[in-house]
Amino acid sequence: MLAPQAMKAKYITHYVTIIAILFFSSACGLKKTATKITTQVFYDATPSMDEESDVDLASHASLAFLKMLDSFYLQNPKDKTTLLLLTRAYSSYAYGFTENAILEAQDLTQQKKSKTRAKEFYRRAKKAAMELLDQKGLSKARQSSLEAWKKALKGKGKKDLEDLFWIAFAWGNYLNWHKDDIAAIGEIPKVQSLMERVYELDPNYYHGGPSLLLGGFYASRPPMLGGQPKLAKEFFEQALEANQGQHLMAKVAYAQFYAVQTQKRELFNRLLNEVIQGDAEAKKELILSNKLAKIRAKLLLKKADNFFATN
Repeated sequence: MLAPQAMKAKYITHYVTIIAILFFSSACGLKKTATKITTQVFYDATPSMDEESDVDLASHASLAFLKMLDSFYLQNPKDKTTLLLLTRAYSSYAYGFTENAILEAQDLTQQKKSKTRAKEFYRRAKKAAMELLDQKGLSKARQSSLEAWKKALKGKGKKDLEDLFWIAFAWGNYLNWHKDDIAAIGEIPKVQSLMERVYELDPNYYHGGPSLLLGGFYASRPPMLGGQPKLAKEFFEQALEANQGQHLMAKVAYAQFYAVQTQKRELFNRLLNEVIQGDAEAKKELILSNKLAKIRAKLLLKKADNFFATN
C-alpha cells in the first residue's frame, strides 16, 4: 500500500493529466471521455472532503470544486455522476456553509446576501437533481399524478438509493427555502413520497439520513402543509439511534426544527450543548459535518431569544 504522501502525489498527477487532456483536446468525444473519467476520480475522492477538519480550507475547496463540476457539466450534461455530484455538492455547501453564514451575519445586508446565495445554491442543486431524476427514467412520472409518481418510485431499488437520497436532500431543502412559492408548495407531496421511499429502502443509510430527512420534513412546516411534530420527533430519535449520536448535525437539526417548532427551549439548549461538547472526530467520515454542526450550535444558542416566545 502506498504511503499517504505517495497516494496524494499519485492523485494529483492523475488530476493534472486528465485535466490537461480535457482542456487542451479539440476533440469533443475525447473531452467527454476525459470529463467522465475525472468526474469518477472526484466521486471516489469525496471521502477526503468529508474527513477535512479545517473548515475554511473545506469552504474554499468546495467552491473551486463546484465550478469544476459546472465545467464538467457543460462538456457532458447527461453524465449521471456529474449530476449526482452537482446535486450533492451544491445542496451540501448551502446547508453546511451558507446557512451558517446567515446566522453569522453582522447586519441585515450581510444576512440578505447570504440568504440570496443559499436560495441560489439550492436552485442549482434542484436543477441538477431534476436532471438526474430524468436520467433515471422518472421524468414522465415526476410530471404526472402523485399515484404515478409513487408507482415509479416503487420500481427503484437499493442500487438507486444514493441518487434518490441526495435528490431528496436537495429538493427538500429547496422547498424549505421557497415556502412562499405556489409551484414549490405543489411539489411537497412528491418530495414527501420520495423521502418515504428512501426511508423504505434503508432508514439507516448515510448515518440515518433518511430518518433525518423525514424528521426535518415533518418539523419544518405547519400542519396545514404536512407538518407533524410527533412524527418528526420519532424520526429524529431514529436518526440519532442509527448514528449513535455521532452525527452532530442531526442533533442540530433536531433542535433547530423540532425544538423550535414545538417551543421546547430546554430540549433546544440540551441538544445544542451536547453538540458543542461532542467529539467532532469520533467518526472520520463525519468530521467536516460535525465541525460545521459545532459552529451552528453556538450560533443558534447565541440567537435563542429570536426563536422562542417570551412570557
